[in-house]
Amino acid sequence: MDEINWIKQQAQELSLKSQKYEDRAFYKNLESLTDELITRIEQKQAELDGRIWNHKGW
Repeated sequence: MDEINWIKQQAQELSLKSQKYEDRAFYKNLESLTDELITRIEQKQAELDGRIWNHKGW
């Protein structure tokens, strides 16, 4: 997750520095993508933990 947070931080910085609308829009969408990616990773980790601890499925 450190890599994803780094990407998000870089996108935020580049968005603030960008002069062109298209570049700012790209970096803002990249930020949104990283948020979605973090959410999905957390959900999959929770699902995996739930399946591992489900004694009925052993």
